[in-house]
Amino acid sequence: MSNKLKAATTSIIANVALLSGKMILAVFTGSIGLFAESTHSLFDLLASIFAYAGVKKAEQPEDHTHHYGHEKYETLSSFIQSLLITGTSFIVMWEAYQKILSPTPVENSEWGIAFIVISIPIAYLISRYLSRMARKEGGSHALEADSAHFTTDIMGSVAVLAGLLMVKFGMPLGDPLAAFAVGLVMLYISVKLCISSFHVFMDHSPDRKKVRIIENVLKKAIKNGKITRYHKLRARMVGSKILLEFHIHVSKKMSIVKAHQIASDIKNEIKRKVHEVKDATIHIEPD
Repeated sequence: MSNKLKAATTSIIANVALLSGKMILAVFTGSIGLFAESTHSLFDLLASIFAYAGVKKAEQPEDHTHHYGHEKYETLSSFIQSLLITGTSFIVMWEAYQKILSPTPVENSEWGIAFIVISIPIAYLISRYLSRMARKEGGSHALEADSAHFTTDIMGSVAVLAGLLMVKFGMPLGDPLAAFAVGLVMLYISVKLCISSFHVFMDHSPDRKKVRIIENVLKKAIKNGKITRYHKLRARMVGSKILLEFHIHVSKKMSIVKAHQIASDIKNEIKRKVHEVKDATIHIEPD
């Protein structure tokens, strides 16, 4: 099992544990805040399953129907996760609004407080782990989205904790207000994820920092006399990977074998410095 799949599996296990605890305590206490967090965790679990499926599919090699590989399945997974969070956020905010109009008592709030205090550091550690693995594995969109789910879980848990403490000290509106805050946080995160996924689907270029590194490799090749110039440098995101295309100019007296070796060396140097680069199509022209 790859590191990505291990991370996605860990996320599923953590979500099952958090969801179970929150659902039990939501029924036990009658807290709308805990109900909101339970709904949040339910969709987090579904999102983790989508992340696992996206990572697993993205790791499949090229085939006769996908000549460029399956990396965009990770982005599709991230996009579906963002839609799940959006839908959940509106449900949570609507339920919270109803409870603000007709507040109901919260019983045994200390049990909810205790569980939330325990769940926050767990969610934090899982979020950091997923974020670290996403960066280590070349910017995995599915794991980044899953990490974002746990980040919203932390923010939501803090809001619910504040609401339960307010209830404990005689302020019953604290609970539905906390649930409403959870919904807003979820909506904000889902919009960010959706925009990020949309950029990839529209063949968005990688960030400028990575493009500059690629350009520096080509400029170094010019300085060392390997090529005379380059042009038509184009890059696009395919899931968490980058596909490149550019033209290099060499002396018209240079042999095809040497020109090909130079192109191969440039490609390997680019892939060494920018690990996300999956492939580069290089056109060789005489000067």
